[in-house]
Amino acid sequence: MFKKRFIPLLTLIILFSCFKKSEGLKQSDMQVLISRVLMDHAQYNTIDDTISRRIYANLINSLDYGKYYFYQSDIDSFSKHEMLFDDYIISDDYTALYDVFSVYKKRMAEAMKLFDEVLALNHDFSIEENIIVERDKVPFATNKNEMADRWRKNVKLQLLNYISSGKSIEEARSKLKKKYELTHKRIEEIEESRLLGIFMNAFTTALDPHSNYLSIDEHEDFEISMRLKLQGIGVRLRSEDGFVIVESIITGGAADKLPENFQLKPSDKIMSVAQKEGEFVDVIDMDLRDVVKLIRGKEGTTVRLNIMRESTGGVERLVVPIVREEIQLQDSEASSEVKIYKRKNKNYKVGYLKLPSFYEDPEKNKSSSGDVDRILAEMNKEKVDIVVFDLRGNPGGLLSESIRIAGSFIEEGPVVQIKNKNNPARIYYADERQMHYTGPLIVLIDKFSASAAEILAGAIRDYRRGVIVGPGNTFGKGTVQSYQVLPRRLGAIKTTTHIFYQPDGTSNQLWGIAPDVVVPDMSSIWKMGESETKFPLKWEKIRKPDYKMYKYNTPHIVDKLNAFSRNRTTVGEYVKLREQIERYRARLQDRTISLKEESDISRQREKEMEEKIKQERDRKGIDLDNDLFLKEVFNLSADYLEMLD
Repeated sequence: MFKKRFIPLLTLIILFSCFKKSEGLKQSDMQVLISRVLMDHAQYNTIDDTISRRIYANLINSLDYGKYYFYQSDIDSFSKHEMLFDDYIISDDYTALYDVFSVYKKRMAEAMKLFDEVLALNHDFSIEENIIVERDKVPFATNKNEMADRWRKNVKLQLLNYISSGKSIEEARSKLKKKYELTHKRIEEIEESRLLGIFMNAFTTALDPHSNYLSIDEHEDFEISMRLKLQGIGVRLRSEDGFVIVESIITGGAADKLPENFQLKPSDKIMSVAQKEGEFVDVIDMDLRDVVKLIRGKEGTTVRLNIMRESTGGVERLVVPIVREEIQLQDSEASSEVKIYKRKNKNYKVGYLKLPSFYEDPEKNKSSSGDVDRILAEMNKEKVDIVVFDLRGNPGGLLSESIRIAGSFIEEGPVVQIKNKNNPARIYYADERQMHYTGPLIVLIDKFSASAAEILAGAIRDYRRGVIVGPGNTFGKGTVQSYQVLPRRLGAIKTTTHIFYQPDGTSNQLWGIAPDVVVPDMSSIWKMGESETKFPLKWEKIRKPDYKMYKYNTPHIVDKLNAFSRNRTTVGEYVKLREQIERYRARLQDRTISLKEESDISRQREKEMEEKIKQERDRKGIDLDNDLFLKEVFNLSADYLEMLD
């Protein structure tokens, strides 16, 4: 259909004050919520054919992401709705939604019969057999035989999950049967409010990956997750293809403090969860919020995660015991160290500053900018030759803190521009205050540097204030979200409202900040970032305001540093590192899971890990003997200083 404009603003204001008084979404609430999102959104104010197709795709995916229920004939039948959701919303007609869900419930009942049949089979866990993880590449089944084989592999995988955690095949069958009986019961109990919530999310995520609707329960969970003090393991999770997946590790959390060789890694799949010495609970196909509830718990108690990880040698299965703790602000504080680096009979005094996040605690009069200023003042007193500012793994935080910290390295000028669809860009300037550091600067980034960290790194780049070093581009999240709690306990709406732009008029959205000098590191293997998400927002360059350029970064300097670095990182110990990176990347491109039993290996790894936890403590400070990336950064620091002399 052609573009449709929604409820005028005056009508919107009237309707927004007149939600149904009962709890939970009603059909009469939908138009006003959708109009509210479109009015606030950074780019969209209408729904066209493209958005309608996305809504349809999201709806099917949310109901049957694994393609274990709908047949291709069902999809063919549903396709008539694909470009009509704009009309359905305007006419307040959700018949298509109810029809799709009716077929889904029917297919669910049929699938439960298939499940019972394949559960009773004598599965052979010794043969080589795989299941495709990337479900987008799997077509819908065309007949019952195809569907039965699909369920056979699915059941085999989940039985293997139980067996890998020490269960007998009989125990595994019993637990899996109970799990699917509960799943079926939950689907049968889905009421109008929940179904409309599923549709709202199909709509919001059709606009961009960061806009979404939260039910009242999800909103309460979100509030808990945003509090400074969290009793848990310090891991951000996401749900994908029926798996709960580790997205990132919170700096200073319990998971971050595990011995390095046994830390959780992004893309790890959590297969089951156990409390201390209790039995494992299978979490495949479980709602993310229910998995989070299993993982959270009282400080000092132990939770065990049964992890499946894709590695160079195939699929690894290991059990990770983690002692829950309360995440404190100081765990994410800025830290520093001054190190004398010797090279060619010359000493270089390097100030190393690590910033895990951008934070502020007004009650304690503490902030990341205040801590950075204090550290820089101390480094100035020690007369460091260069500052290495480490933003690797920094997921962001308060934008205001990022702007203040930029002011510690540059004179007054624009740090970031923020723009929505209706107004010119608003420019945020560095504070009018004395620069706290005027010397040579190297900024470290990686794929896990995001949001406010990208703003700061981008400002340093645009001002040519320092040299950006990393294994690859930053994450690429350049959007701003607003969070609005809805009345009548309807939940909340998170909407992307603005796009960030760097001082030069470009945005880090999608592709992130690119390093001037690329140094190999294992973190580069992960295929993740804003560009990998569904329906990310695009941008066009905007006006560049005036600002002072420095001479710390020139094409000549960057070319020479890259040449020096390549000479060092293509020989010796870096050769092995590069080979490991390539092997791992190749393995990660193979989006399949082995269905061959490795339970004995898994249990042995669990024992080894528990022993390692007892014996090892986290390395503190700079360890150039074991950290090849930092070793090269210190060599680059020496190169840089020699060039500036």
